[in-house]
Amino acid sequence: MTEEEKQEQRKKLLEDCKKYNRIDYEDDDDIIELMIETAIEEMTELIPNFDSGNLSSRQCLLILISVKDLYDNREKYGKDTKGMQHAVSSMLLKEIYGGGR
Repeated sequence: MTEEEKQEQRKKLLEDCKKYNRIDYEDDDDIIELMIETAIEEMTELIPNFDSGNLSSRQCLLILISVKDLYDNREKYGKDTKGMQHAVSSMLLKEIYGGGR
């Protein structure tokens, strides 16, 4: 996948995530892009032979759902670690213990 194709795919994912979240402004685009990259990193670590350049419809939906959860609960995650979803706790533990590296 060329760099141009990768940028087009990320742009499409951003548009899809915004549509899925019913976001019609650009203020949070950088946050949403970070959440997309985080979801892709998780999938890369967890799915054997994962190819971020050739996403299945199920993988695209998983990204949309992950971003929605992260976006909808972004304030809760910052204030209340007890309220974190299992997936977010898992990501945090991987970062603490260097998982996936």
